[in-house]
Amino acid sequence: MKTSNEIIIIGGGIIGLSIALELKLKGLGVTVLSKNYSQAATNAAAGMLAPQAEGLEGAILDLALESLALYPEWAQKLEQLSQGDIDYNPCGIIAPVFQTPSHINENWLDKDTLSFYQPHLSQDVMGGYWYPEEGQVDPRKVGKVLLKIAQLLGIDIREGVEAIALTRHQGRIKNILTKSGIFSGDTYILASGAWSSKLFPLPVRPLKGQMLSLRIPQENPLERVIFGENTYLVPKKDGRLIIGATSEDIGWQEGNTAEGVNTLLNRAINLYPPLANWQLNEIWYGFRPATADELPILGYSDADNLIFATGHHRNGILLAPITAKLISNLIIDKHPDPLLKHFSYQRFSQNKAQIMTYPTPSQNGNINSIESNLSSINGDSGHFSPKSNQAGYLNPSTASELFNNDEDSLIIAGRKFSSRLMTGTGKYPSMESMQKSVIASGCEIVTVAVRRVQTNAPGHEGLAEALDWGKIWMLPNTAGCTNAEEAVRVARLGREMAKLLGQEDNNFIKLEVIPDSKYLLPDPIGTLQAAEQLVKEGFAVLPYVNADPLLCKRLEEVGCATVMPLGSPIGSGQGIQNLANIKIIIEQAKIPVVIDAGIGTPSEAALGMELGADALLINSAIALAQNPVKMAQAMGLATQAGRLAYQAGRIPVKEYASASSPLVGVVK
Repeated sequence: MKTSNEIIIIGGGIIGLSIALELKLKGLGVTVLSKNYSQAATNAAAGMLAPQAEGLEGAILDLALESLALYPEWAQKLEQLSQGDIDYNPCGIIAPVFQTPSHINENWLDKDTLSFYQPHLSQDVMGGYWYPEEGQVDPRKVGKVLLKIAQLLGIDIREGVEAIALTRHQGRIKNILTKSGIFSGDTYILASGAWSSKLFPLPVRPLKGQMLSLRIPQENPLERVIFGENTYLVPKKDGRLIIGATSEDIGWQEGNTAEGVNTLLNRAINLYPPLANWQLNEIWYGFRPATADELPILGYSDADNLIFATGHHRNGILLAPITAKLISNLIIDKHPDPLLKHFSYQRFSQNKAQIMTYPTPSQNGNINSIESNLSSINGDSGHFSPKSNQAGYLNPSTASELFNNDEDSLIIAGRKFSSRLMTGTGKYPSMESMQKSVIASGCEIVTVAVRRVQTNAPGHEGLAEALDWGKIWMLPNTAGCTNAEEAVRVARLGREMAKLLGQEDNNFIKLEVIPDSKYLLPDPIGTLQAAEQLVKEGFAVLPYVNADPLLCKRLEEVGCATVMPLGSPIGSGQGIQNLANIKIIIEQAKIPVVIDAGIGTPSEAALGMELGADALLINSAIALAQNPVKMAQAMGLATQAGRLAYQAGRIPVKEYASASSPLVGVVK
């Protein structure tokens, strides 16, 4: 099935539906793809409209206050269109504190005044702030009203449709691949909350929040929202008191826990003791779409027909009106509102490590011309030996000149490389040492863990900007994936990540499926399953596998671009422990064989190339060396030396001696 419409919105929560409504009212055709509406953060939220009570500052406060100002009119519009109620209530919010602040403002209420506004607060409360313009809605009712309006207006809601990949052509999004078919549109909006990073390499992660509700007794009504320290109490018109919320950075771990519920109750009772005897009504949880700076991601992506509206953290309900307004105006007018500049996805790539110029051997003629760019690391460790300037000294550039590069290029999936050494980016003592090591190695392919770059994991902050991707070919990898389905999803993100860095035609993926956390041995079945799917999706698959000749043959048959048998376990430095099997793999293969993992010294690198391997991938041996830069240069030289030796052909092994000097003409 292939479906087309003007606007396709990925995500059926309050953000996606709010944008859909605005666009439809402006005359555009809209389709909303919703994986599972019941999982939307909308249904888990408390519905507070509390920009000041939450202590927001800067640009996000400006955005939130503008959205709060839109709420009365927006709520009225929703209720009129749907003939329903979203329980919009500008009831004001009280924010009690347990310690008297050193500085107070006009919103401050002392303890006695606060107890008049809200009796029965804890005796430990010393006062609080009163925000009369803030309030609440019922987010579940908002969601139902938006769905009803969407149906009335003819917005095409595709519930149960899971988007799994964006396909591109010439820098634009061509269509969306889903488990239910292909959807095509003119403009695409990514508004899938915490799930956004599964489709596009954005630094959006799930932040789990557990919540519960109690029944408010008629004899002790609670009418105002209480926003305390680490907890909030939100009374609803239907007699529920919403208590929230935990904040757990634990990934996609589902379900409520006894500890979570206990934490919520203890905090709530400490804030408002009477509720200790109220009846427990419901418990639930949800996943907030969190970013590193807790700000949303709004506006254009790298493609001019893909717009982001995600990462709203715990303010999705509050920010729905302003997000809908800004995004719909952006599509109609094509000019971004000045507010949007603070929430661009590009902010995550600013002020990072400086890109270092990368002189590949084919460009610089002599790798030692970069010596002036390499400042000392650990003393003189950043400098190459003075011997490198002497005529006849073998370095990666001069070695390559000893044979015709055009006749001996490494070719993977139709792409030509002059270097046969691939390196990685992990485990280095610093970003600077990684940059200099990559340069010193002479490599042209660098593998990058998609998940670590996506989440700005320690040691990977600014990695996307640290290298010159105009000269280095990125090899995204699926490190951290334990099954085939997970690896396929991360591979799709890797392809998008490469496109973000300007490599539009990069379809390479280093496939790793490793369920074994101790020895880090790849799963042969999962690897084969993932490889088959990725080849079907047009990837050039470079699978990391055990040195199994039969598996390598099968991977070649399904269409992999290379096979990458391990020399020994990852990071072990044990060298090549399976020579016999690797020799068989090399003998049988009609695609490049890349020895990956376990190489610890340049002599082992040379041995691998002498066996006839087409290339090597070396990371730990370089990154964990006492001097990574010098080790990188040594590995580059060893790789070239091993290749030259393989081409030259070694002498036969004999059981007896054979004099190297001729016997003819010997002086007697």
